[in-house]
Formats: sequence, structure tokens, C-alpha cells
Amino acid sequence: MSKPELFTKENINTLVFPSTPDGEYARNYLLPILENPQKHIKNIYNTQLLIAKVDDVIFPITVTDFHKDNTYTVSPYSHYVSYGGFEEVKHLNNPPIEALIKLIMKPMAWYFKQAELDKVVFVNNYLLSTNLYPSVTSEQLSALCEALTKWFPERVIIFRSVDERKNPHIYQALKANGYEMVLSRQVWYMQPAEAVKTRQYKEDLRVLRKHGYEVVDGKDLTAEELKRALHLYNLLYLEKYSYYNPQFTFEFMKLARDQNILHMRALKRSGQINAVMGFFIRNGAMTQPLFGYDTTLPPEEGLYRLLTLITLQEGLQRNLLVHASGGVGKFKKVRGGKSTIEYNAVFSKHLPFKRQMPWKLIQVISKLAIPYFQKMDF
Repeated sequence: MSKPELFTKENINTLVFPSTPDGEYARNYLLPILENPQKHIKNIYNTQLLIAKVDDVIFPITVTDFHKDNTYTVSPYSHYVSYGGFEEVKHLNNPPIEALIKLIMKPMAWYFKQAELDKVVFVNNYLLSTNLYPSVTSEQLSALCEALTKWFPERVIIFRSVDERKNPHIYQALKANGYEMVLSRQVWYMQPAEAVKTRQYKEDLRVLRKHGYEVVDGKDLTAEELKRALHLYNLLYLEKYSYYNPQFTFEFMKLARDQNILHMRALKRSGQINAVMGFFIRNGAMTQPLFGYDTTLPPEEGLYRLLTLITLQEGLQRNLLVHASGGVGKFKKVRGGKSTIEYNAVFSKHLPFKRQMPWKLIQVISKLAIPYFQKMDF
């Protein structure tokens, strides 16, 4: 096994990307973004994108310092405080509990800033809501873990999107290397071959036929249709949910279309796109970081369920496990979805105790929150 290597935009021309599907994807995706991440995702601030290579495995790495408007994909503060602490509580639909949580969160927010919660390195971070893992051995992970503390001796090191369902050996290898598992969210996996047997799947097919939508390939989208697709994502993920989600730009959408960064599918009727999804594939799984529809249309259109239907059809065609991300658990459950807890795998043992403390606090809160997440099917 070769020694792990680290590449920045200064020496990126020396990186030989592996001649594998994952290597090709990493090259097509990361090289355009490396120079200026904000050109593709607007709400990335104070963040440097680097690339680590272990043998023929590529890991994108983000190095971040605090900015109040950062997307949660590069910022633990945005994830746990701005988004998870202050915005997600409104979905509880319980004003007294919401007020209490916000009251508790205010001093915690101040403490997390003082404790430099955002002085972190995220590993395997493609800047998306979900990061699928490449095929990697425990030995390669151990070598990378050792190198990371030497490369970043003053930062907390975090592997994003770790769970026991898809990659249990990664979970175990990181724990063996001293990483602590801290709650990120509850996510859902769907097995298309099982989902198609459900009554809901058959009902979703009926809805698709009823509303007369054509499913179009994203490669065929014009510039104007790409702008429409981006608008639909913004309607759902930014305006309905949170502006701490990744704020994609038109440049990102063009990159996704032209370099197959995302395989896009759109629902089109009467010459207009009303819904869009975009997925990528890695190591036997697929996930859909681009999802959006016209939220001004009547709910009877069933656009979210139709996008889910298309997702399952794509997974079935390719014999892939579908990582259906977090949220709307009851909807996914009746379509055969199985939940699992996703973690941020955190290493801080090389840092002073005061830098470890905020993560110990979050871990305590995590252990209390996990049973609630599971009970409520978040």
C-alpha cells in the first residue's frame, strides 16, 4: 500500500486520477470546483477544497473556518446550530417546546463559536447532502487516519455520512482508529426490488399516468430548462426547507449535465419542466442530492412521489441500493424504506481538551436524540 498523498490547487497538476469510474467522477467533479468552490455552490465560505489519495482511492477534503452563512455540508455550526438547532425545531409544531429549545440553544451557540466548533476538516466531502463511500479497505482507512492528524494537527477531523447499513466496515475501521460516532441525522435506504412490490409503488405509477408527465433525460435539457430545474430545487430545498442547504449555481447545473456529475431526470408536461431529480452512483448505491418541484402546483399533482418513483425505477434498472437521504420518513417507510442512523465520525484526541469538549457535548445530546429520531421516523 502506498503512502497517502495530499493535493491542493497548487500541486493538483501532479495528481494522477485512477482509471476507475470513481476516479473519473472525482476528476470531472473536483477539478472545476477546486479553484473556486463558490462559483458552483454559493454558500461555501472560508473553505478550501483539497484531495487526498490512498492507492487508487480518492477522498475530497474540505478545510473550513467559521462563517455564519456557510452551508451545513462544510460547517458543523450550521449543521447543529443554525439549521438543526434553530430551523428544524419549527417542524415539531409545538410552540412551547420550540421556544424552550431556542432558549437553550442561544448560550450553546455562543459557546460553540468560542470553542471553534467549525475549525474542522471534513473527509469524503463532495459538498453534497449525502456522500457515498468508494470501495476502500480498513488498512487504507487506517493509513489515511494517521496521515490526517499529521496534515492537520490543529483541526478536528470528521468523516461525513458514515452509517452501519451500507458500509459497516468503514464504521468499524474508524471506531478502531479512535473516532467517535456523533449523530448527523436519520437516513433511509430503499431496495427498489422490494419497493416495487408495495401498494404505494403501484399507486404512484397510476398517478404518473394520470397526470401525463413525460420523463426526460437531463442531458437533453436546454440552458433555459436547466435554469428552471435550478429554480425548482431552490423552491424545495432553500425556500421550503433551509438556505443552509447547498445553494447550487447555474455553473453547477451545467457541470452536472455536461460531465455526468449528476444523472438528471425531469418531469415535463405541456413543454414545461415541473420537477427534477439528479443522482450519482458509487459502490453499488445511488443517491439524489438534486431534488425539486414546483411547490406552487396543487399537492394532488404528487410531484414528490413521482420523483421518488423515478428514483426507484432508475435503481431497479441498475440493480442499485437507493440512499434516500433524510426526512419524510413515513413516506419512505410505506415504500419499503429502512432507516439507519448516519454519523459524523469525529477525531479530536490530538487536540487540547477545550477543543474536544464541544464534540463531547454534542455526542451526549446525540445519544439522547437518537431514540426520538427513531420513534418519530424523521
